[in-house]
Amino acid sequence: MLSNVLQLIAVVIVFVLVLVVTYYATKWIAKTGAIQAQSANIKVIETFKIAPNKYIQIIKLGTKYYSIGVTKENITFLAPLEEEQLDFTERGNNQQQVVVPFKDMLGKIIKKDKEK
Repeated sequence: MLSNVLQLIAVVIVFVLVLVVTYYATKWIAKTGAIQAQSANIKVIETFKIAPNKYIQIIKLGTKYYSIGVTKENITFLAPLEEEQLDFTERGNNQQQVVVPFKDMLGKIIKKDKEK
C-alpha cells in the first residue's frame, strides 16, 4: 500500500516537472524566435478570419501596405493599400485576435473556475 502511494507521488512530481520544463522551454523558444525569424521589412499588421482556415491580412513590405487572402492551400494578392486608408488605433474587444497567449487563456480559465 505504501509503495503504491509513493509511486503515485513520484508520478505526480514527474508530471509537474515536465509541465514546468515545457513552460520554460516554450518561453525560451518564443524569446529567441527560433521558430520564426523576425524581419524588419516584413510585418503582418492585421489578420481577420472570414471562415475556417481563411483569412484576410494586411501586411507591410518595406514601406508599402498590401492586402492578401490566405487559405490553407494558397495566398492571393488582393490590393495595394495606402497608409492613409488604414486605421492604426486599437479596437479592444471588437478586434479579432487569431492567436491568444497561453498565459492569458490560462488566467481566464482559472478566473472562471474561482467564480464557480
